[in-house]
Amino acid sequence: MKPLAYIWLAACLLLGSLSAKAQIQTQQIRDDFHVLYGPGGNIGVYTGAEGIFLIDNKFAPLSEEIKQAISQFSTDSINFVINTHWHGDHTGGNENFAAAGAVIVAHEMVYRRLSMDNFLPLYNSRTAPAPTGALPTVTFTEDIRFHSGNETIHVIHVPNAHTDTDSIVYFEEANLIQLGDLLWTDGYPRIDVQNGGGSVDGVIEALQRALALADDETQFISGHGPVPPQGQQVVRNYLMMLRTVRNRVVSMIAAGMNQQQIINARPTADFDADWGGSDPYIDADMFARILYISLAK
Repeated sequence: MKPLAYIWLAACLLLGSLSAKAQIQTQQIRDDFHVLYGPGGNIGVYTGAEGIFLIDNKFAPLSEEIKQAISQFSTDSINFVINTHWHGDHTGGNENFAAAGAVIVAHEMVYRRLSMDNFLPLYNSRTAPAPTGALPTVTFTEDIRFHSGNETIHVIHVPNAHTDTDSIVYFEEANLIQLGDLLWTDGYPRIDVQNGGGSVDGVIEALQRALALADDETQFISGHGPVPPQGQQVVRNYLMMLRTVRNRVVSMIAAGMNQQQIINARPTADFDADWGGSDPYIDADMFARILYISLAK
């Protein structure tokens, strides 16, 4: 089992500091929507009638490389940045893009989290308050809509899911939903179940809400990993995995098993081939530990 001393956020910041060696890969999803991959969380780029909407922005050292990647398919200004949640691999570029003229938009809890010192015991990780220039300038409590030409961008808060700051970003005309870290397609998810305010039940409820907005043609954008070509089915499979392992852990807790016994019982075993991934911070043991902490309380 990987030791708890792995410091996930610090490792992400280290990756960000290596931006000179990083490359941002671009994938076109729709005529007016691209996804940018690379160190940190995935970025959605919508090129609309009112300029560019950026969904998340990775780490601060990557901002210029991100702008360069965008310039290959659009010369429009980046007018809005929407944060799906507060983690630094999704909000690290806030200050840079705000300084360049973008309006930073996020749930009110993103503002609060970025404004404070945060300690996540499960990862032995501490983050200092962000500078004022990195804080969202527009916040909302439940949802907010943007209208750009014939596109409506509906940003919907989902409580206590991956964190206590998460939002779904639904492009109604394009029929596209960016889920942030509610969906990981390259392995088991990180859920901040201690001081981060997240819960596995909240993730399940958030994905159910997203699927209720979708049809067979909806494209889903994940927070980490490749965008799935058959989006709805991948989300359904992911949701089934979460429910199944969650129910197993609930039964084990009810039977009196402690955290280590549940980890040793391998409740994820039949899913490891598909979801085990290669992330050293979220292996099957850590995911079982996360579920135990989420459900035991």
